[in-house]
Amino acid sequence: MEKSTLKLVEELSRDIVSNSLNFRYDICTCSRCKNDIANHIIAKISAATGHLDFDNPEETRTFYQREINRTIHQAIEYVSEHPSHIDPEDRKNTFVALLHKISEERGLDLRNYHTDILKRRIALRLQHNNIRSYSAYIEFLTKNPREFDRLFETLCINVSEFFRDTPVWVTIQYLFDNLIATKTKNKQNSIRLWSAGCANGEEPYSLAIALKEALRGITQVSRIEIIATDVDKACLNFAQKAVYPKDNLKNISPKLLARYFEPFEGNLSVKDEIRKLVSFDYLDLTSQQYPKNIDVLTCRNVFIYFNRRLQKEILDKFCDCLVPGGYLIMGKSESLGSEYEYCLEAIDSNARIFRKHLKTCSDRDKNIGRF
Repeated sequence: MEKSTLKLVEELSRDIVSNSLNFRYDICTCSRCKNDIANHIIAKISAATGHLDFDNPEETRTFYQREINRTIHQAIEYVSEHPSHIDPEDRKNTFVALLHKISEERGLDLRNYHTDILKRRIALRLQHNNIRSYSAYIEFLTKNPREFDRLFETLCINVSEFFRDTPVWVTIQYLFDNLIATKTKNKQNSIRLWSAGCANGEEPYSLAIALKEALRGITQVSRIEIIATDVDKACLNFAQKAVYPKDNLKNISPKLLARYFEPFEGNLSVKDEIRKLVSFDYLDLTSQQYPKNIDVLTCRNVFIYFNRRLQKEILDKFCDCLVPGGYLIMGKSESLGSEYEYCLEAIDSNARIFRKHLKTCSDRDKNIGRF
């Protein structure tokens, strides 16, 4: 490798390492460790590429940028596991202590959430407050309790839009028609829905509107109950006000806008006939009891936060709370394992919509431990 190329690799390595460590608070990012990581990358690339050089400088830069990006994660992990100095903070234990503080003071148990996701989201708050360690952030939370609210807003991605993922709602409208036909046939007059992880309320209100439309002209089903739950109390407070900016309603036709919304201080407010169908409440899926006798359960893009063990526990409880023939609607990036075929069948795999078998899920014990 020519000296000019080696110098380029050194410069690129140090720049990329510095940028990659901007949001890393779970390892030491002092100048000494950054230098060690860069040297580890340079050594690896030199050994792998030998004296590889290109006539075109831009081609050379592109090649080595790619090689550095391919090597950097292994280098970071190696140096963090074999530091050349003693780290004054036990970052693993202070991270656990931070999660414990959140659980003790706000009742949200994050121990079974995906660790990498938690670290990335918490890092945003540390950087925003110019804090360099978990221990310092614990002290900051103690002195500034309102920071808990900002942290929860960051931990929970609350996508704000009515009828989000429009194709999914085509299937939901179809299943509502089937559900109403079944209720009418069985002379049942009530439908019970649950929006788990309702965020700012757009989803449960969308469910209410879709169901209300499906029931137009039908009098047999006269009782609708939509339960909307979340762990973010700020979101629940927002949802209960039922006032939204117009951009959040871009997927709603002018006819439905006129029928179910009314102007309010430059925004749009959900009319009372829809609002009264939805009740909002705090519920932590990881620790609290679930509603029962649910006909339709939506839990979209919530499972991405949980590890596989917790996902299994929640899915087992979902199976219990659904009535036979009830529907489970998940996020498009989420899926069930084959171990749930005993309980749920896919009716629209693309939309991630499943139906509970009419027979009792008595075979669950056969599936324990298959994750």
